[in-house]
Amino acid sequence: MKKIILLFIAAGAGFTAMAQVRGGDNFYAQKCVIDLNFPVGVLMQTPTGTAMDMNYTNPLNANISNIKMNTGTSYGVDAQFGYFVGHKRRFGIGAGIMYQSQAATATIDNYHIEYQTIDGKDNIFRQLVTATHPVKEDLTITNINIPVVLKFKQRLNTRIGISVDAGILYNVQIQNKWKTDAAFNYEAIYQYAKDGSGAIHTVYDNQATPSIQDVLYTVDQFDKHNTVGTTADAFTRYHNDGGFYIGLGVKPTNNSGTVSYTTGSVGFMFRPMVNVRVTNRIHLNLGALVSYQKFENKTVTDYRLVGEYTKLTYSSMLNTVSSTVNTSFNLNIGLRYFIGTPKDAQFDGKFDN
Repeated sequence: MKKIILLFIAAGAGFTAMAQVRGGDNFYAQKCVIDLNFPVGVLMQTPTGTAMDMNYTNPLNANISNIKMNTGTSYGVDAQFGYFVGHKRRFGIGAGIMYQSQAATATIDNYHIEYQTIDGKDNIFRQLVTATHPVKEDLTITNINIPVVLKFKQRLNTRIGISVDAGILYNVQIQNKWKTDAAFNYEAIYQYAKDGSGAIHTVYDNQATPSIQDVLYTVDQFDKHNTVGTTADAFTRYHNDGGFYIGLGVKPTNNSGTVSYTTGSVGFMFRPMVNVRVTNRIHLNLGALVSYQKFENKTVTDYRLVGEYTKLTYSSMLNTVSSTVNTSFNLNIGLRYFIGTPKDAQFDGKFDN
């Protein structure tokens, strides 16, 4: 009797183990799956831009750094429907929607330009504009794509499988929200000359080094020769009393906005994953996601980072970017849901004929 009881216990354990094995296997033969993935990682951008000094009149002594992008962050959600073909249902196609929220910082280390302009009294003079510190824009990027991929899945045992998504990303939105704390010093240089009638008027000194006859309303000049108050006091006094377009730490009238790149670009994605069975129908996706996208942008005509002293409008440095390559490296976690009723009577991972 004792032997019979032990036999029944062993048989029951064997059937339980078989049911667990079969329950884990037969869903791999399904035609349809839904994948919901959450990639989290880093964003790297390589922008190509146009020169920032080309839209000034008679520019001199330009010292404008190239735009640098830091390594930013990227996270999002990706939902796909997959359809598999063939007897073993290993290969298929998939499509869905991918949303990524990304953040980065764009920086110009140095910004200095000197150019010809006219003051409020119609006097020609040289305006000097210098950023008081590196110009930074904090970027919040919304990147929405439609992935169209080839899909592969293969079970390794009753609990573990592998899968791969590889294909294209069709972009439907790429918007950059920017915010800056940029501030600028506005300085002036005047050169006076006599015309044929002996009248004195101003002319533009187009030499890199100002003439010793020029009148300088600059930080260096006031630091050396101002005897009344501070250099900041001198700037305020000459601006208020003389109407000169000069100032220290001048803030633009705006410090935020948006720049949207051209949509419709085609990028690439590659996502290898390990699939871990949670239940027969639900599997956990663990892996990585790499994406590569190149975006084009229509640059702004007559671009200036910051406007004249009388119109201190700031224009994002992204408006000079003609194209950029964005590469994202992510860790990936998600879920796979097998649709339909399993039909695998042999429990061999193959869909029945």
